[in-house]
Amino acid sequence: MFKKFRYRLKLNAALRELEIQPSTLNPAFRDEVVAMGLREHLAPREAAMEVLSVVYPGLNLVDRLATLAVIRQWRRSARVRESRFQRALSGNLSDLQSTAFRDK
Repeated sequence: MFKKFRYRLKLNAALRELEIQPSTLNPAFRDEVVAMGLREHLAPREAAMEVLSVVYPGLNLVDRLATLAVIRQWRRSARVRESRFQRALSGNLSDLQSTAFRDK
């Protein structure tokens, strides 16, 4: 239980680094991402990249550029595994059932 709680906190921090406010995401989607991250042994930043691969088309240009700068920094400092980066590039989150953003 504490592992899931700590993972969620670290995931939220990683999402904020990417300028994605966790409160704008669908709670069911966030729960699925946490479960997927724990199941597949993803670091919270790697799970945040997976989320970014889903929400990226909905971001404005300034937010897209900001996220790219953060991802570049994470890759240079080896904070994410290259294989996970390539997986996020493919956008392979088809097994998640929920939509990413909250309904307005």
